[in-house]
Amino acid sequence: MSSTEQEIRATVSTDQKHEAKASSDAGNTEAPASRTKKRRRNLPGLRTLGFQLLIFVAILGIWSWGVHAEWMPRMYTATPKETFDRLVELFGQQQFWHAMGVTLQETLFGWIIGCVAGLVVGLAMGRWTRMAPVFDPYLTFANATPKIALAPFFILWFGVGPSSKVVLAAVIVFFIVQVPTQAAVSQVPADLNTVATTMGATELQKFRKVVLPGIMAPVFGAFRLAAVYSLLAVVMGEFIAAREGLGQALITATNQFDMSTAFALLIVLAMLAVIINFIVTAVERRLLRWRTIESGGKTVAV
Repeated sequence: MSSTEQEIRATVSTDQKHEAKASSDAGNTEAPASRTKKRRRNLPGLRTLGFQLLIFVAILGIWSWGVHAEWMPRMYTATPKETFDRLVELFGQQQFWHAMGVTLQETLFGWIIGCVAGLVVGLAMGRWTRMAPVFDPYLTFANATPKIALAPFFILWFGVGPSSKVVLAAVIVFFIVQVPTQAAVSQVPADLNTVATTMGATELQKFRKVVLPGIMAPVFGAFRLAAVYSLLAVVMGEFIAAREGLGQALITATNQFDMSTAFALLIVLAMLAVIINFIVTAVERRLLRWRTIESGGKTVAV
């Protein structure tokens, strides 16, 4: 090997070592910066969690203080400790889980039936505008009727079993979904329909490619709200007349002045509403991820 080749190789090796050292130094410099950015990014979340914990502790403190100060007659209240102890006891009882299963089953069936019916009617009324003037007065009248006032009729017609609660929940959910769906369909930009028609799209293609993407956000918002109201409707129906369910257990505990059980069941119902809302929200985010990608503009693909 000639001396010239040896010099070239030595020069290349030296350059590579300098480059490796420079990249290592850059990596060491960027690592603390990225860690600092992550810490700063996590700070708002930690602060929010801290405030939430402080509010929770404050609520428990005010609750306990109010009970011991007898803001209300003692026999009509329960302390947080009594409620928590009773909640732990309920979790160990098979009857409690059976009652929860009945209530959740009624809630799910009522929600599904009401959502499907409300979605179909809302789409039809919004898409075919000639139907709206004919049926709008009747739907408005039915929507203005207090739904809870229909519960006694449903119980007489369908019995005290789960059917009457499912029907009540479905009726309430129907209007929660139907009204925003109809409004969302009618507000789909006419330009998109015109472009799709110019491209030779059929009515089914325009429905799939133009209408559905345009209404998904308000429809899912209605689904989320309807899920919680379905649970509330079922519980209200169980208050009036039922053989089983969390609502029936709650009204029984209240009538017997078993306030620790009543408060524990209230907490369970609130937790169920939060969990249901979380599940529907997670499904909505999963299915509507494309909206963040297409937020810069609207396209029509036929």
